[in-house]
Amino acid sequence: MIDRAAGRLSEIERNLDVMAIHGNGASLRVLERAGVSGASLVIAVTDLDEVNMLACMLAKQAGAHTTIARVRDPDYDTDLALASDGTYAGVDVTINPDHQAAVDIARLIKNPDSSEFDYLAGGKVQILSYTVEPDSPVAHTRVRELDIATATLVAILRNGDVLIPRGDTDILPGDKVFVVGRRGVPSVFGWRAGREATRLRTVSIMGGSSIGYYLARAVEPLAAHGVQLKLFEKDGERCRTLAEAFPRLTVIQGDPSNLEVLQDENAEGSDAAAVVGDSDQSNLLTGYLLKRMGVPRVVVSLKRTEYLPFTGPMDLDGTVVPRVSAAAAILKIIRGDRVLSLALLKEARAEVLEVLASEDCPACGIPLRDLGVPTGAVIGVLVRGGHVIVPRGDTRILPGDHVIVFMVESSREDTARLFELR
Repeated sequence: MIDRAAGRLSEIERNLDVMAIHGNGASLRVLERAGVSGASLVIAVTDLDEVNMLACMLAKQAGAHTTIARVRDPDYDTDLALASDGTYAGVDVTINPDHQAAVDIARLIKNPDSSEFDYLAGGKVQILSYTVEPDSPVAHTRVRELDIATATLVAILRNGDVLIPRGDTDILPGDKVFVVGRRGVPSVFGWRAGREATRLRTVSIMGGSSIGYYLARAVEPLAAHGVQLKLFEKDGERCRTLAEAFPRLTVIQGDPSNLEVLQDENAEGSDAAAVVGDSDQSNLLTGYLLKRMGVPRVVVSLKRTEYLPFTGPMDLDGTVVPRVSAAAAILKIIRGDRVLSLALLKEARAEVLEVLASEDCPACGIPLRDLGVPTGAVIGVLVRGGHVIVPRGDTRILPGDHVIVFMVESSREDTARLFELR
């Protein structure tokens, strides 16, 4: 771990099993001190795109095998300055956390009945999460009593803790439940949790940040389906840039954390709002104001995970942390070819893996009831020959299967051994 902040390095050394080096990661001399010439992987994730790219270029020249750079500026999200092989010279992989965060938020907006949403297995498998309402028919029900033969309840978030449910686990009001199954099937679970179907008519983006730019690009096609799109930004020059880039959006100059601005522009009439400014404190305030004004669906972007515990009492419907999204993308690369996709839940304390079962995979050929899946893990679904299978106790994993696994941090090593992951 290389960093210029000595205090940050001291904290890292106290809590993690890493070697800390004080210095500039874009300096060849410092990189050589870290042994970059023999590195299998170099990850540059400072706040400066240019520093990250330079560090990767120097590391690559020194002999590093693979380099990953975090790049946020939309100006770098083009084919300009790319090498002939489609990457930046010396940079093997670019990770754009703001772009990934915008993709995650767009999914939540387009699927307003779920508080988290993702696709796996090339879009064949869908993951949705719902908050269980007090009058929900699944409240105070044991998992084994649920009639969901076409999907699997794979995780429960309760009081900030991630639980991997078993048959005798009780579902309680206020639980956030994660359901996985064939595309379209998990959404049927929404009415049981107490969510009513919502139709989008108006969507508001609060903030013209980098995330706001990517989000505007992602949702602009909704305008062709009659959805009114608004974007609030207080900086006049930024408003002009966004208005030129996205002519189908109504760009409003004004501070989205100002209650008077929200009222004057009828923000309470939004069916969904994404708060994506550059300040966590302002984002939380804006999200709180929008919920108090009656906006049914509010998603907030946060830079710091320390603020996540406050989002529950504020009744926010979804949160996205760009650096967690970036960490998931990097972990997928680190885990190797057998991990086809990976998502992180709740401050990276739980993972969703899509694993390719190899010919010599220890998990193959054994009934799941006898497989010894760790307590903190559950196999959600299998994808075999394009078909989604909801597994039962006598189901056997076969070579070539895509296996969707949910696991908490404590079960990571034991689960990895079942599939011979790194």
